[in-house]
Amino acid sequence: PYIYNMRENISKTLGIDIDRVSVKATTEEGLGFTGSGDGLSAHAVVLLFEAKRP
Repeated sequence: PYIYNMRENISKTLGIDIDRVSVKATTEEGLGFTGSGDGLSAHAVVLLFEAKRP
């Protein structure tokens, strides 16, 4: 239920269209501190291209 809001906030912060932002979510299937509910983890991947100036 939070993914759209997360995408919206990221796109507004970066000044880009929401269609260019992807957020994925998964569970740890009960493994480790995240799977047991004792914590959470986040992983961010950003793909950047250098803009060519005329």
